[in-house]
Amino acid sequence: MEEHNILDEMIAEDQVEILKAAMPYLPAQGQRLISVYAKFLELSNTIRLFSQPQADMQMHAQEQFTADPLEMLTACSKVCRGPAKERIDSLINTMAMVQLFELSQDVPKQ
Repeated sequence: MEEHNILDEMIAEDQVEILKAAMPYLPAQGQRLISVYAKFLELSNTIRLFSQPQADMQMHAQEQFTADPLEMLTACSKVCRGPAKERIDSLINTMAMVQLFELSQDVPKQ
């Protein structure tokens, strides 16, 4: 389940991805150490990203922004599992049915 979001893409670095890819091949103690180090690098990159001037961040946010709640819920559903995914999927289905009902109300009757 390798689903990347916009933040992951913005903070991604080859070094971190290589560490994550190598992790299953390390002994348990090495996995723990590399896991913490990889997350530390991601946190450092995130802090660095949000330390940049706001204008740069706003420009990127506007490029990626969509006001469609259904699209946002679908993106969230892709990265969830278990009960959270079931609740989100149920909400998606409900919203889709409401949209379908609204569309059927807008159709002119002949």
